[in-house]
Amino acid sequence: MILEAAEARLRAEGPEGLRLQDIARDVGLSHPTVLHHFGSKQGLVEALVARSMTALEDELVACFREAKRPDDLVPTMAKVDEVMRVRGQARLLAWLALTQADDQRAPESRLREVAELAHAARAALASGEVSYEDTAFGIMLASTAAFGAALIGPGLLEALGLPSDGATVARFSRWVAELLAARAGLPGAGPPSRG
Repeated sequence: MILEAAEARLRAEGPEGLRLQDIARDVGLSHPTVLHHFGSKQGLVEALVARSMTALEDELVACFREAKRPDDLVPTMAKVDEVMRVRGQARLLAWLALTQADDQRAPESRLREVAELAHAARAALASGEVSYEDTAFGIMLASTAAFGAALIGPGLLEALGLPSDGATVARFSRWVAELLAARAGLPGAGPPSRG
């Protein structure tokens, strides 16, 4: 309940909206009760990141387990865009990275599992041998593109003379997915479509 309220505030106000007193009021609890569960604002943020990343990684694992054709990459990138840009996860991750102590351990991740599933799907769809490193680089490119598009995409699009709305950022996400499918050498994947 506290995490849901924190995520709603994050979406509405960004990281500056994550004030423990306000979140406690939103859910009808006292500020000390929120502190009891999370220890601090940093603890709440870490729990929120872990929750969001777990949900995203679970969705990605399911997508790659079901991948049957190159077009399956496009809805996967759309899900990443939804979590990173629309739900504000990229802003929260950036904020956490900037405030995280050097000795603080990164949250557990299933990204390796996502990469292995993506590689298995790629290997099953491709003709010939495929490189795991190439698959991992594709995951890294997709991740950094989604993260960057969520954080600074609208500003970059505007500077480039393009509409800076969510639809244009979503088309960029689709373009990246098509580019990756073509790079992966998957049958039926051509170069990104022109808009």
